[in-house]
Amino acid sequence: MSKRPTTVVFDMDDVLYRYHFHKRLACLSEMTGVAPETINEVIWEQGFDEDGDRGRYTAEEYHRLFCKKLGVSLSKQQWLEARAISMEPDEQVLIMARQVKERATVALLTNNGPLLKESIGDVFPEIVEIFGKRVYFSYEFATAKPDPRVFVRLLDRLQVGPQETLFIDDTEAYIAGAAEAGLLTHHFREASELRLVLDAYSLLT
Repeated sequence: MSKRPTTVVFDMDDVLYRYHFHKRLACLSEMTGVAPETINEVIWEQGFDEDGDRGRYTAEEYHRLFCKKLGVSLSKQQWLEARAISMEPDEQVLIMARQVKERATVALLTNNGPLLKESIGDVFPEIVEIFGKRVYFSYEFATAKPDPRVFVRLLDRLQVGPQETLFIDDTEAYIAGAAEAGLLTHHFREASELRLVLDAYSLLT
């Protein structure tokens, strides 16, 4: 194991929180009367949400088009409520992130758009508590994981080098993109494995 990283970047969905996408669809369906499979097709499968992740829309544009595409009226608060319902904090990982913060700079990088970013402290207060202002959403870099450019732009924002930065994510393709950009990586599967990696880097207090 190489020397201790100065910066550790965590993914959000399925790392810090377990993301239950089916719960989100069910909640949106209950709110709108649109079938879950239709919501999934129109918003996710057709690429609209991914375009939001890549910075194509402002929060207002995303919200307006989300409603238009489904032919419904849905408040921002309802949209956020459905997002929150789908998220289950992984307390073990959150505890480790707090511990890592005592020995390194911590940051978050998630593929998400501005509608969630503008209310992240209200929806997921642990994120702001742990990461402060170092909460980065892909739309801010006009691209998204696994594009290596998102990592290069993140490192520039953090003013840190790739070989002193550890990136933790559950998606293999995103890990590959980070590795291509030169970052140290850990493919997250479960908290116990992550603990071993962080211990080996002397990042846990």
